[in-house]
Amino acid sequence: MAFLPVISANSRRRSVEGVAAACSASRRLAVRTRAVGENGGEEADQVEEEQSMQNLDAIPTVSYPGPVAPKDFEPPEPKTFQPYPDMLVDTLLGSIGSVARAGTGFVVSGYSASIQDGKLVEESKTLPTARPELPLELYEFESCPFCRKVREALNILDLDFYVYPCPKDGQRFRPQLVEMGGKSMFPYLVDPNTTFAGYESDDIIKYLFETYADGTVPLALNLGAVTTVSSGLATLARMAKGSKRAPKVVYPERPLIYWGYEPSPFCKVVRERLCEYEIPYLCKTTSRGSRKRLEMQDNLGLFQVPYLEDPNTGLALFESKYILKYLDDVYGPNAENAVDELPADVALVKS
Repeated sequence: MAFLPVISANSRRRSVEGVAAACSASRRLAVRTRAVGENGGEEADQVEEEQSMQNLDAIPTVSYPGPVAPKDFEPPEPKTFQPYPDMLVDTLLGSIGSVARAGTGFVVSGYSASIQDGKLVEESKTLPTARPELPLELYEFESCPFCRKVREALNILDLDFYVYPCPKDGQRFRPQLVEMGGKSMFPYLVDPNTTFAGYESDDIIKYLFETYADGTVPLALNLGAVTTVSSGLATLARMAKGSKRAPKVVYPERPLIYWGYEPSPFCKVVRERLCEYEIPYLCKTTSRGSRKRLEMQDNLGLFQVPYLEDPNTGLALFESKYILKYLDDVYGPNAENAVDELPADVALVKS
């Protein structure tokens, strides 16, 4: 499978400088070619060919190969509400956190359910039809209780967002956050649709509900220390998984696409692994009442989460157990091309 080149900001800058130099040289060449051409066309062609080779040499190349798709990969058959025996403990521990948070994020704001033509119809009666043009951007790590509050708010508001995982010892997005915001503190939200960018979970939540709803913050997100403590219990139940970077990882060029919702224990274990491997992803929130549930149903013939799409390998799959294995095989410490330090030529391409 072919991969597009991965180019860092520094490499891009060098590339731009190299191309600019090449263009400048080409302009000089054009003048020289015309001057020589008046005396003899053959000499002009030779000068142009030599200069073209020099221009090619001026453009830098990159080397990091990135993720490799598993051989003979077969996506598993999705099985609704059928936990695997070896995943039972993880599922139960993940459920404790959801209970501690009283299922916050399970439904969207203004949730309504009705029976129409013999079918259950779930929707929001209050969220605006228009959605942000661009996904929001969240710098966080999975086990942080303050980050969980913000993720819950984003789920309630049915907002899609890019997650840039910043686990302890993270090398990709933690330094980037310090460069952007001035300190390594989480969560940090950027809204490319407005001018908002900031720390502090309560400030972020207030901004989100004022901008994308009627301004009323749900009680479950507005209880101060009670909210923080209950979010912390969710972290303790999972023994802080999703808080530290794995010793070696494979860095993808493009963000993965993750479909899920915050309280689901099946989804939580996937987010933990994505964080530990520093894998950026677009979070497609699917709380009850989200229109994206119907979108998945229309596109795939069923609704089930978690669901993961990987544009780096062209693969997609359901089932948390097999998603975890896929992430281990492609991005984990024992995966092909795994490295212990961030290569200099790795960058992120969203489109």
